[in-house]
Amino acid sequence: MPMTRRNLLHGIAAAGTVIAAGARPVAACAPSGLEQPLPGAPVSGPVLLNRNENAYGPSEKVQAVIREASAVSCRYPRGEYDALRMMLAGLHKVKPEQIVLGSGSSEILRMAGAAYLDPNKKLVLPNPTYPSLGNYAEANDIQVVRIPLTKTQEHDTEAMLARVDSSTGLVYVCNPNNPTGTLTPRKNIESFISKLPADVMILIDEAYHHFVSATSAYRSFLDYPLDDSRVIVARTFSKIYGLAGLRAGYSVSSKEVASRLSAFRLQNGVTIVSVKAALAALDDTAYVRMAAKRNADDRQEFMNQVNARMLRAIDSHANFVLLNPLRPVSEVLPHLEKNGVLVAPPIPAMEKYIRVSLGTPAEMREFWRVWDLMPAGNMAM
Repeated sequence: MPMTRRNLLHGIAAAGTVIAAGARPVAACAPSGLEQPLPGAPVSGPVLLNRNENAYGPSEKVQAVIREASAVSCRYPRGEYDALRMMLAGLHKVKPEQIVLGSGSSEILRMAGAAYLDPNKKLVLPNPTYPSLGNYAEANDIQVVRIPLTKTQEHDTEAMLARVDSSTGLVYVCNPNNPTGTLTPRKNIESFISKLPADVMILIDEAYHHFVSATSAYRSFLDYPLDDSRVIVARTFSKIYGLAGLRAGYSVSSKEVASRLSAFRLQNGVTIVSVKAALAALDDTAYVRMAAKRNADDRQEFMNQVNARMLRAIDSHANFVLLNPLRPVSEVLPHLEKNGVLVAPPIPAMEKYIRVSLGTPAEMREFWRVWDLMPAGNMAM
């Protein structure tokens, strides 16, 4: 099953299986409210470490806005779209006409595919990467050229460039990359863009931008934009802002590109509640800073536990880690699921690894408790 941000049916089915097996109901995100369990509280229900969500949820300020906005959930958005575009334009120092809103950044990817790909215009992307755009292309009989990552799990920009030609419509770059959590240096991407044919668009997915700790190798294409009309940058409210269930994302591009993308936008795809929550999330900058610091600490603790068990993992710059269990993944996944812990499905291009999203401290303690119950077996390198 493809590993996607929006694979809702898989998540519901998996959670239902665990509950049917005797697990207690999930307390977080219950219909009665948005309260999250305290970090030290015991886990109730399945441990959901499978979809790169922010397990802590949105800030208290945003939760309050969501509760208030529920009273107008019977209405379609009106001026709220313009308000959010204005706020994003101010944040990124662009004009509102350069902002396109989407139902999560996944819809932005779909819009870009619809705007710049067709059976005569192929897609070039790294492998593995977030599969949404590739899946869209293949479903529409569009050729997809997948280029393996380098040995250090970076985008192989030279190999990608070698496969770009007059029949290429769009190139996709996810940085940090999902599922590896790795970075491709900014200078490599800039060099790559400078060598692309003038009519080839490039979509840069920065869904995990906020989780990157300070490093000279990384600079956002929104914070430090290029003067290049071929560049589309996608962002989401699903990750650091904790709004995955409300589906809000956006793109920043030239006005001409934004107009072309908007032609394929789902009308009213971003709800009035989503927009109000996104506005509040952008305003709560203190929470974003705290969430980034907390994620860095949680990520380091995960690596500490990996090292303590003499396992292997790829250094991550996101809110998930690609873990090599040194034993067959076909043994690990059923064991975790049987014990109420869900991680990402198998990754075809990384068959020796499992992707583990970072949860709350209690959820991660449960993950390692269940891990340590695994029967001894032959170690697979």
